[in-house]
Amino acid sequence: MAKKQKIRKKEEANLYQLIDLQKQKCFRQESLLERSIDPSEDVRLQLKMEEAKYRFLLREARVLKERTKG
Repeated sequence: MAKKQKIRKKEEANLYQLIDLQKQKCFRQESLLERSIDPSEDVRLQLKMEEAKYRFLLREARVLKERTKG
């Protein structure tokens, strides 16, 4: 049982680290888009993809939190 809890805590830490990295990527993409005079469609699509990844990771963290409570 203790081994499962160690693995779960390690995976939670990895997930939170991924969320932080993805958040930084989103902010970087947003600032790049704001500073661009004529941003290309690729940059806009890249931002949408990064935001979708960030939202997915947040959703996974929320589900993980609900599982550990119940």
